[in-house]
Amino acid sequence: MTARVPLPIDTHLGAIASHLEVSGCLVLVAPPGTGKSTRVPPALLARGGNWVVLQPRRLAARALAQRVAVEAGEPLGETVGFRVRFEQAVSNRTRLTFETTGTFWQRLLREPRLPGIRGVVLDEFHERGLEGDAVLAWLHHLRRTWRPDLELVVMSA
Repeated sequence: MTARVPLPIDTHLGAIASHLEVSGCLVLVAPPGTGKSTRVPPALLARGGNWVVLQPRRLAARALAQRVAVEAGEPLGETVGFRVRFEQAVSNRTRLTFETTGTFWQRLLREPRLPGIRGVVLDEFHERGLEGDAVLAWLHHLRRTWRPDLELVVMSA
């Protein structure tokens, strides 16, 4: 197991969770290397429910899921997993899933109201694309209509 090195975002995790509890939405901007991608999702998971973290690339989704699972001291596919095109490591115990935006878009087509999902994190949002914008628009629509309980976090460098 890899030792957990303190990162700059660690001191802000409580404030992030508190803000999200009050508003249901959060935009987080911080420089690269502060720990947004590896520390914020597990902190949100500690608040309960199932969470999805969207990544623009397959490599990032797999690598981040692996890193977060290692920091949690669990094998990939237990509490933390990933879904990308043609590959996944999830189980019925997985509560934090790293996915590509394209894979998530396919999920939205099957389950447009996202049953069983407490929140969605759109990571690396500065790497904008049509799919990411469409996903954000749908998530915003969900919050205004059927799922006012759905929590959203947008993170960017």
